[in-house]
Amino acid sequence: MNTLIIRPKNTFFKTSFKRKEVAFTIVELLVVLAVIVILAGITFGTATGVQTARMKATARAEIMLISQSLERFHSIYGDYPITAGPEDNAITLSKALLGWKEFKGKPLKFVDRSPRSKLKVEALIDPTKVRYEGDVPEDIKRKPVNVRFTDPWGQPYVYAYKDSKEWNNYAFVLYSKGPDGVAELLPTDGVYNQNYKNLETNIDNINIQD
Repeated sequence: MNTLIIRPKNTFFKTSFKRKEVAFTIVELLVVLAVIVILAGITFGTATGVQTARMKATARAEIMLISQSLERFHSIYGDYPITAGPEDNAITLSKALLGWKEFKGKPLKFVDRSPRSKLKVEALIDPTKVRYEGDVPEDIKRKPVNVRFTDPWGQPYVYAYKDSKEWNNYAFVLYSKGPDGVAELLPTDGVYNQNYKNLETNIDNINIQD
């Protein structure tokens, strides 16, 4: 007579194995996610670094363009645009390079060009080659309004020349405040030296000498 033997299913080992399998899968998933996060961080950091380097290069190119235009102004008038008056330095700079500032009279004074002046308005810089805020009319005979040349981070370029009676710099000062948009006030003597550049808030400033 055949005896039917019923063996109980060993559910313990199967359940234990499945738990280990599930646990291992979760660990794998966490490892993969961690790797993705690390790679994303590296990629983002690299992309940010490349973008910053590109923007700095653009700022240097624009500073060079503005500097060349200032030299053209100097060749015409014998001096650079002076920023000793109450007007915003950045606006003085743009007016001069867009043909709306001149040295006039005896003794010579640095003044706004009159719209009724018979002299031809000549822009010394192409505004399409540099960033700016404000209004530059298409008609060169119309005066620009509140124009400031701006760096790739949206801040006006810093310009100064004969800013005060203490000015002791034969040249103009022109630079970008850099990525952080912050800079210490320029000394009244206008000396833009290494000590000034090395100040904490000036470390990332950009000029054509850097």
